[in-house]
Amino acid sequence: MNITRWKRSTALLLLAAMLGQGCAAPGARLQYLIGEDKVLEHYKDYATAIEYPVETEPNQTDPNLFRAPRTLNSLEEVEQRFVRLDECVRLALANSSIIIDDQSFGSPGNPLLANPSRVASVYDTAIQETSFLFGNRGTEAALSDFDAIYTNSMQLGRSEDVQNFGTGAVLVDQTAQWQARLEKSLANSGTIALQNDWNYSEQNAASLPARLFPSAFTGSVSAEYRQPLLAGSGTEYTRIAGPLAQGVRGVSGVSQGVLISRINTDISLVDFEQSVTTLVRDVEKIYWDLYLALQLYHSEVETFKDIVRFQKQAAARARASDSGENKLRAYDRLYQQDGRIKGSLVDVMVAEQRLRRLLGLPLEDGQFLTPIEKPTEAKLVPEWEASLIESLAHRPELRRQKWEIRSLELQLSAAKNLARPRLDFVSNYRINGFGDHLFGENDDDGQTAEGYNSALESLTQGNNTGWGAGLQLSLPVGLRLARAQVRNYELRLRKARQALQRQESEIGGELLLAIREMERWYELAEVGAIRAENGVQLEGASRKRLEAEGDRNPDALSRVLEAKINSRDADQGYLRSVIEYNKAITDLNFRKGTLLINNSIFLSEGEWNPEAYDDVYRRAEAMTHAIDNPKLETKPGEFVAGPGDNAWESLGSPDRPHIPGVIDSVTSPQSANPNMSVPEVPPETAPEAAEETMPEEAPKPADPPQDFGTTLQNPIHRLNYQRPLR
Repeated sequence: MNITRWKRSTALLLLAAMLGQGCAAPGARLQYLIGEDKVLEHYKDYATAIEYPVETEPNQTDPNLFRAPRTLNSLEEVEQRFVRLDECVRLALANSSIIIDDQSFGSPGNPLLANPSRVASVYDTAIQETSFLFGNRGTEAALSDFDAIYTNSMQLGRSEDVQNFGTGAVLVDQTAQWQARLEKSLANSGTIALQNDWNYSEQNAASLPARLFPSAFTGSVSAEYRQPLLAGSGTEYTRIAGPLAQGVRGVSGVSQGVLISRINTDISLVDFEQSVTTLVRDVEKIYWDLYLALQLYHSEVETFKDIVRFQKQAAARARASDSGENKLRAYDRLYQQDGRIKGSLVDVMVAEQRLRRLLGLPLEDGQFLTPIEKPTEAKLVPEWEASLIESLAHRPELRRQKWEIRSLELQLSAAKNLARPRLDFVSNYRINGFGDHLFGENDDDGQTAEGYNSALESLTQGNNTGWGAGLQLSLPVGLRLARAQVRNYELRLRKARQALQRQESEIGGELLLAIREMERWYELAEVGAIRAENGVQLEGASRKRLEAEGDRNPDALSRVLEAKINSRDADQGYLRSVIEYNKAITDLNFRKGTLLINNSIFLSEGEWNPEAYDDVYRRAEAMTHAIDNPKLETKPGEFVAGPGDNAWESLGSPDRPHIPGVIDSVTSPQSANPNMSVPEVPPETAPEAAEETMPEEAPKPADPPQDFGTTLQNPIHRLNYQRPLR
């Protein structure tokens, strides 16, 4: 009784203390039992701040970045490095684990700086392959749906309950439960599970004298099998959407199975191919830009030398005739040309830096990249139907869209499968066990003829069994959600197919524009060649007139100067047209999707860990020596129509490119892929010869002269520049 009063008093005191906190006046100073005289330490008057993270792995900055870059007055300190176009392409591919482009350089929205996780890289396909996020899962994550799941649980308990009979004795029940379950989803959409249960119960004998044993173990080993018969049934559905899972209102949405995840990987490969193609295009264009900048710089230097000579002649004439007009005019041209030289030299340095960036070279390494290949002046006449067929067959954007369509077709098939009632066949079989002890040397319990001394012994004898079988139906009335899903996929598939047709039209427009640009620059180059030749003749005629008239015509020298300037402008205009023509050829190959093939670039999977090859070899050997089951469908239907044109597999080599000597043994790609989808050309529009004509071959670049200087004060002076007239 005293104990009860003490408990009651304690509860009242605690209640009063809680209520008293709400009655305290606002702003009252808090009192602390410990550390009352401590200075305030744990208070900040802000919540967030811009800070640096702790680097667990310090980043090693490239030491070449700290080298002072070259300037206009330090070019004599660098050495020229002659590079060919194919060498630049190889360098760019070798140093591009992170793939960049030229258009984004210097832009405020440069993805490499603004969102580097979105930048293309050689890791993207592997990242996609191992992705685990819902909606973008990789193949490994999709296959994990079929991994067996093992669960185990164990609980202990004790309960004391007053019995409402007799003398009101207290029933003391000590319990223990243990459950182990192994469950696996099957490819045919079924689910099989094995389960082992054990329950232990011990009760005081005084409360229940009729109990056989004061403590007892009851357990079972059961096998369960569930097979969907309507919605979510079949191997095809499981390959597309994975094992069926219970969704909202009994309807499962189409998830990503193995096939959809495989398509996601193929799409990531197409994206990688597009990034590589863009990189190669940019390298070729910047290579020609650097070539043009060097040639223009050379032209400006030569013109400057001529103006200096004219200025000296004008100064001499001014002293003889007391007229300074020609002298001042020459000085004006001299300073104007000096500015043009400096601006042209900056253009050279900028173009070289842009090329270095794409090639993955340091900003400064003591060398100056100097192109030695000459642009082609041969007329390229593309045949329209052949070019269009190449574009429609090779453009990676179309292949990507076809993968999207294939994915939507599969998801639509799975959605139609779900637009049915959920009807599952369920069954189970169980073996029960019972005993006074869990383990026992024998089954004799001294009370029963069967003997229940050991529960495990009773279970293994298999005398007590049970089974069950039936059907389970789940039907949302109207199936509105499932039918809405089907309709959604039908509309998305319709849009994707319309987009594919529109893409083909768009590609045709891009191809036509590329051909038009190529034709324009070739025509301008021809006109420029005539104008350049006329400028040379005009300059020669002006010089002859100057020599004939002497000092009688004070404007003769000015005419010679103007003729030289016009000749320079004509030369530069022609050179720009030739370079733009070569860049237009590159763009034409880019629009046709053949840029990588033309550069003999083929994409391949990288080398795996050597142990992976051993594991796969053992599995392949085991499957080879296994006995075939004629009634088992081991191979799914056709899913891939063959390797892409830019894939290493299209070369037909049985070996991988990382094996020494394999690349050298492969000389040329195979003929057209027989499984590739190529659009048919109507007979009335089919060309007689679907080939591009190149009447003239571009001259091969000459090797650098042996006496080439090591300075770059005038980078192009020793390149034996000649006006590329036709």
